[in-house]
Amino acid sequence: MERVKQLFAGMRARDVAFMGGYALYLAFGYMSFESPTVLTSLGEAGHLVQSVFLIAVIVARFAVYGTMVMLARRTGRLASMAAFVVTAATAAVGFVVTRMAFQFAGFVPLGSLVPYLVFGGVCFGAGDALINLMWARFSGTLGLRKVYVFVLMSNMLSLVVYFLVTLAPTPFMLPLGAALFFVSVVCAKRSLDLRAPISEEYSAPVFKGTLANLWRPVLGTAILAFMSGLMLQLSARQDIPLETFQTTSLVTQAVLMAALFLPVLLVKKQPNLGAVYKVALPLSAAGFLLLPLIWDGAGGLANACAQLGTLVAGIILWCMAAEAVHDTKLPAVLLFSCTFLCTNAAQLAGTLVGFFNASTLAQGDVALTAVALVAVYLVAMVSMFLFKDRKLNAKEDEVAAAPQQGDALEARCNALAEGYGFTPRETEILVLLGQGRTARGISEKLYVSENTVKYHIKSIYQKLGVHARGEVIDLIERSEA
Repeated sequence: MERVKQLFAGMRARDVAFMGGYALYLAFGYMSFESPTVLTSLGEAGHLVQSVFLIAVIVARFAVYGTMVMLARRTGRLASMAAFVVTAATAAVGFVVTRMAFQFAGFVPLGSLVPYLVFGGVCFGAGDALINLMWARFSGTLGLRKVYVFVLMSNMLSLVVYFLVTLAPTPFMLPLGAALFFVSVVCAKRSLDLRAPISEEYSAPVFKGTLANLWRPVLGTAILAFMSGLMLQLSARQDIPLETFQTTSLVTQAVLMAALFLPVLLVKKQPNLGAVYKVALPLSAAGFLLLPLIWDGAGGLANACAQLGTLVAGIILWCMAAEAVHDTKLPAVLLFSCTFLCTNAAQLAGTLVGFFNASTLAQGDVALTAVALVAVYLVAMVSMFLFKDRKLNAKEDEVAAAPQQGDALEARCNALAEGYGFTPRETEILVLLGQGRTARGISEKLYVSENTVKYHIKSIYQKLGVHARGEVIDLIERSEA
């Protein structure tokens, strides 16, 4: 009980509101993209349309993230009001078009409604990607432990919201989804306005170093996303009532969230994301192992296991990306878009493979068994090299130079930084280098990871055209205030 009090000691009412806003977005995602809850009014004949709708959503996400990667380095931070307007307007078009298609579904051939539902799916996906980036920017303002608690608590609240939504009559599913989305957009804008923003700065060496540090979890999550997309298409072909599918997902995800929250309550140190990530691997493998044995899905259990693996991987990757933004000051939109671009591409590939091949697979089919074995093999391969410690080979002296202090040193460093176009963070680290601090000492001083400091030091070396700490000290000493 004492640990619970310590954990929530500094939490204010607005922090709970932020969690609730993000939870509404997650609940909207559950009912729109991870289950056919929103499209239930099309009936069983709408399975083809549901798959096409989901593919349109993922394609739109991929396009938005790719566009943001190209624009983030040039346009800088997008104002919260502009992000709010674009996100709300895009999603509103999707809801209106989809709602109109639902209205005509009763007396118009289903095939003629596919173009409208595809267009609605594109708007859904674009709005989903944009609001996701808004919450990503907010997460980048939090430290690792805070963002981990924020994401877990939001996921737990979202399950409660999703459960309440499943009790509503079918005709109300789409309006409820719209309500959840737009309230979440308002909360996201409010959270960005109230939270002190990070002074974002772009540095090519820091960006490349951060990507090098994240590529392993990104690859692992992408593989799991591929399996998740494939599994969802295979399970959707089985005769599983929607209520059973929803109940299985709710129960399994609630158990998983409770298990992930235990380390926060029991351990005071920062969460070991690498250790938690490994939970995703056996979960995803279990889903594919169950598929050949339980062809009817056992109430969606096989699909639920595969989705749980992707959920764990996604949560950990989100926290790692947020920590990287918090440490490096890189634009959150740029870094998160890069990670989402890879995972959505993999999910799209898995969805397409399942969509075009699910109907040809039958119980006991050799191809189905091969799919399961290949999937487990991929998971095993990922587990062999995922999260191996790799030290950054920084070309710097680990022995501290003679310390220098005073305003004169800071003035010389500022003059040197201004002349070479340093970012604010690089200027700060240059002053600490001039004081004789090592990379480890600087990381302890700034409360960032040692690798992040080394990325910045590498950028400083490149801009100054030097290769060692001693040369940096010489330049500082020769510069005039």
